[in-house]
Amino acid sequence: MSTDDGAAVTLPAYGMPVRGLANGETDSDGYLRRNPAEMAWNLFRVRGPLDTARLAAAVERVTLATDVLHLRLRATQDGPRLERQRPAPLELETVELPAVVTDGRLSPEATAFLAPVFFDKPDLRRDPVGRVCLLRAAGDDTGQEQLLAFSFDHSVIDGWALGLLTRAVAGAYRSGEYSVRGRGFAAYLDDLPEEHVRRESLARWTDLLRPHPLPGPALRLPGGGAAPEQFMGDGTFDGALPDRLAADLTGAANRTGLSRAEVLFAATALAAGLWADGAQALLSLRHGHAKPEDVLVIGPLVEPCVLVPPSPEPRTVGDWITAHCRANEALPPTYGRSIREVAPLAPRNVGVNVLPPARPLVLGPGTKATTAARDFLAPLWEGERPAGPATAAVWINYYMDRPGTVEATITYDTRVLPDPEPLIDAVMAVAAAAAHEPELAVSELRTRIR
Repeated sequence: MSTDDGAAVTLPAYGMPVRGLANGETDSDGYLRRNPAEMAWNLFRVRGPLDTARLAAAVERVTLATDVLHLRLRATQDGPRLERQRPAPLELETVELPAVVTDGRLSPEATAFLAPVFFDKPDLRRDPVGRVCLLRAAGDDTGQEQLLAFSFDHSVIDGWALGLLTRAVAGAYRSGEYSVRGRGFAAYLDDLPEEHVRRESLARWTDLLRPHPLPGPALRLPGGGAAPEQFMGDGTFDGALPDRLAADLTGAANRTGLSRAEVLFAATALAAGLWADGAQALLSLRHGHAKPEDVLVIGPLVEPCVLVPPSPEPRTVGDWITAHCRANEALPPTYGRSIREVAPLAPRNVGVNVLPPARPLVLGPGTKATTAARDFLAPLWEGERPAGPATAAVWINYYMDRPGTVEATITYDTRVLPDPEPLIDAVMAVAAAAAHEPELAVSELRTRIR
């Protein structure tokens, strides 16, 4: 049940889903039919005994209670709206395959089943907004290696919200008394500041972005050409970055008192600027006005933001890293409104996100589910991927799930970045300098790299 059962059927749309409505496919009644954004998904490797019926009940209880799963986007004369549908739970899909793991990676059979679950966009007027699937090897009664997949349309859930939902499923599995608590979407909207406060916040963004026109200073990466009018994500990189990056991030974090994520954001910004005609403002994401009690509605609350470079530019690498963090530690909220309303958000040259470590799901005393490593998932990305419009010439998602390792997925426009290695090398060089040579002049590091 929703926490707002008596609330109005129609609510103002909020946050990133509005962009999906603007860019996606709508039907004749204005409803969003297909969202072009990638699905929010995760795959867990489950070891230990698992009660399938109990898991199915947990999935149904949590998805029924999660308010945002029952809202659908619609374009109306009054602007983007969310219409509440009749709440319906998702059912656990249980699939038996000849094998789920082969040579330490996804088996071919599991890959063939999961690829459409993770990559095919649902018809939001006909299909469920998400799927939860349990894959196991036929004839395996030990339950030592099962795969639990979650996949949701990005109009209702983002990656951070997915972590909240999966932990709620684990809690409901452990205890039949567990209940998902939190306020619903209408209560969230009622708690937003007055309109004039939100307008003032957007006005602050206007001032912040005025020195940083789009898409940013020209990138001069080896082999790259002039920036196209529309960026395309036709190039991809998936994998672990050299081990020394994790060690250097830890060293720089210990020296500065910043978090490893803050160091990585700053190192990426400086690395991009070293291969450009000037400092780069980076497109990024955050969770803005969200609070812990917003677990039921958190999906639409992710907000775009721009990480601005420090000004004036510090002389040394160490000072640059610290100054970047200070320049971006108090960015104004957008309260769900797009920065496009005051200054176009995209396209930017570079976008970056550092995803929080995925926490294992404890399902019982002898049963734990851990997020599958990117190497385990590698068969999913074999072959060609369709290329679509992109909001940045280069978009980097960093993952720090495994100790001592930083992994990344990079989607890039090959006309701007023919090969990701020079940019990766620049990030590595900045992190190394921040850890071991903080007094190194930025100008000297630029000479070394270029």
